[in-house]
Amino acid sequence: MIKTGLLLCLTLCWTTGSLAQPQHNHYSHANPNPASPIRMGTDANPVMTAVRLSDPSLLEFDGFLNDAVWADAPAATHFTQRFPNDGRPASQPTEVRLLYTDEAIYIGIMAYDSSPDSIMAPLFRRDGNQTSDWVRIGFDSYNDHRTAFVFGINPRDVQKDALLYDDNREDILWDAVWQAKAQILDNGWSAEVMIPFSQLRFSSTGNEMIWGVNFQRTIGRTGEDSFWAPTPQNDTGIVSKFGRLNGIQGLSNPRRIEILPYVSGSLLRAPGPGDENPFYHPNQPGGNFGGDIKYGLSSNFTLTATINPDFGQVEADPATINLTANESFFSERRSFFLEGNDLFRFGNTSTYSRFGNPNTFYSRRIGRVPRGNPDDAGVDAAFTDYPDFTRIATALKVSGKTDSGWSLGVLDAFTLQENADYITPAGDEGNFVVEPATNYMVARIKKDLNTGNTYFGGFGSTVNRKINDTYFDDFLRSSAYLGGMDFEHNFLDRNWVTSGAISYSLINGSANAIEKAQRSPVRYYNRIDSGQLSVDSNRTNLSGFATEVSLQKRGGDDPWLASVTYSEVSPGYETNDIGFQNRSDYRAVNSVLVYRDTEPDLLQYYEYYTFTAQAWNYDNDRITQAYGMGGFIRLKNLWSVSSDLHYNADTFSDRLTRGGPVMAQPKSVNIFLQIRSNPNKKLNANAGTYQNRNTADGFYREVWVGFTLQPTTWLHLSLAPNLSKGRNVAQYITTVEDPAATATFGHRYVFA
Repeated sequence: MIKTGLLLCLTLCWTTGSLAQPQHNHYSHANPNPASPIRMGTDANPVMTAVRLSDPSLLEFDGFLNDAVWADAPAATHFTQRFPNDGRPASQPTEVRLLYTDEAIYIGIMAYDSSPDSIMAPLFRRDGNQTSDWVRIGFDSYNDHRTAFVFGINPRDVQKDALLYDDNREDILWDAVWQAKAQILDNGWSAEVMIPFSQLRFSSTGNEMIWGVNFQRTIGRTGEDSFWAPTPQNDTGIVSKFGRLNGIQGLSNPRRIEILPYVSGSLLRAPGPGDENPFYHPNQPGGNFGGDIKYGLSSNFTLTATINPDFGQVEADPATINLTANESFFSERRSFFLEGNDLFRFGNTSTYSRFGNPNTFYSRRIGRVPRGNPDDAGVDAAFTDYPDFTRIATALKVSGKTDSGWSLGVLDAFTLQENADYITPAGDEGNFVVEPATNYMVARIKKDLNTGNTYFGGFGSTVNRKINDTYFDDFLRSSAYLGGMDFEHNFLDRNWVTSGAISYSLINGSANAIEKAQRSPVRYYNRIDSGQLSVDSNRTNLSGFATEVSLQKRGGDDPWLASVTYSEVSPGYETNDIGFQNRSDYRAVNSVLVYRDTEPDLLQYYEYYTFTAQAWNYDNDRITQAYGMGGFIRLKNLWSVSSDLHYNADTFSDRLTRGGPVMAQPKSVNIFLQIRSNPNKKLNANAGTYQNRNTADGFYREVWVGFTLQPTTWLHLSLAPNLSKGRNVAQYITTVEDPAATATFGHRYVFA
């Protein structure tokens, strides 16, 4: 439950992405007198200009910068290192030029290299994470100092794109349609990138637009990261550090329509009971079709729709054995729900450590596995044939940002009623409802203020099920509503940030359904020893609130960083109709102190930290009491060591007995240690261990090693064996009534 997402290595990794090309140097010979490199403005706030390309046919899109039109564009030069030597000039020169037409913006890149035979240029899949040379381009086309669209290319044409939001948070699942071509030369490598304006979002057309822009170069063999607009390690702002881009004007509203259809087929071969089950077939073919549509309502608002989206993720989910009282969390993979999902995030503040606020929007709820069964439906079924998921008839989403800084997002989805076929013991056939028709709606709004240093926002969601007095009335809520507000304020040059969120939830249903919610593992109102909670079997609604507030120091010239976060969730708070929540009923305080040195004498970088996490339920039982310390060291040769020591003191669990009394938790110690070799070598390795031991003789031990070998640019081999062994002495088995067990309220709670 404790999440200590500490600041291990503040490296910015704009994501990026390759085919072997012959080595030539077309650039230096074809363009002996390029336009003078431009470095207007201050070093901390550079400015460059894009040049209109009157005739796109003048540019041969081949990765070589030998077309005369590139000579007319000023170059962005003088990159500044972030790693390893923060603030020093880049070790290798880089030049970036920008051209544009009515339809697209073109980027010309010349990455000079004094050792071209050492350029790391592997070939791998788009959006991969292998060590490589990269150049990345980021556009703050909203000019809000908080949002950027990032495009990267490596010397083998591998592409990678991402969305930066809230200044320094990254959504690597964002995808765009764009082109890039790279060439390895005898003095470095060059690339041409073409990004259609339809893939960007910008707030105005017609007059000249002022955008934010930055360029990043990564040299794989040394791990060097450098930026055109300096982005120092001691400042975690990213988009707010962008330089300015002038010159783009006269654009019309780009025509944006994308259609992504799909057709899928499957064949399930599985052993079974043979002729006993008439629904069983040794070979079960299947298929589906549907698609997504994306349409640009304007230059800054997009309508996205889906019809019968692809549920291939159902087969892609990992198999799990879950012995807990709570459900497992699975990632979203459907492209419709991934697009623009950064806007719908709500409830988490800027901090290094939090207890864990409930997730208010978990899109996997839409189209989930049906929850009806023949016993609840009163059907005498010998055999049943269930659908794997609930069909989404249609879903629509509108998202974008206005000229005045309002970000808006609305999603609405409707799922159909699902039925299952059955056969009775007498051979009669029929069907029954296993999931009611449901409508889901989520809305998000944010307003930027103070040049992007401040925002206020709101969030709302509704779920309405068409239950109509069916058997679902006994366990499903007929409706669920949630509303909330959040804010963030950056100050002292964005080195300090305070943020907070509060939300209120309400669920409605029959007395049986609300009683089931009260007894749920999320809250256990039926806890037998609770002085604050009790089950009310007459209630037809349940409500509660959640809040979180944080103060964080995340940058500055001094080496100290810190955060403190208070979280509270009342027992009645519920998000699981459209969100994800494993527990309510807590108050928690998490604090972290970090010391880092970005330019030590004998090392490349190091940091160490200490943290504490304390939490209580509404009965004031201490449910968390954790203390920890750890560190990260990177050597000059790029080897690194990570470590963590974590101590859990005396606490009580109010969940292990599944509604019974609180249970004392034994003290425990966790130790983590990992060593990594230089990740930029063709052969690199890592080894580590995690050890846990508690005072009740429970333990968990794990050791691992990993090897990665890249013998050629197109082949990547990895081997990562691990060995683990553990014993959990407090796994819940059952509860047995025993009047003699007066100390535990007339029941025995059996563990093993």
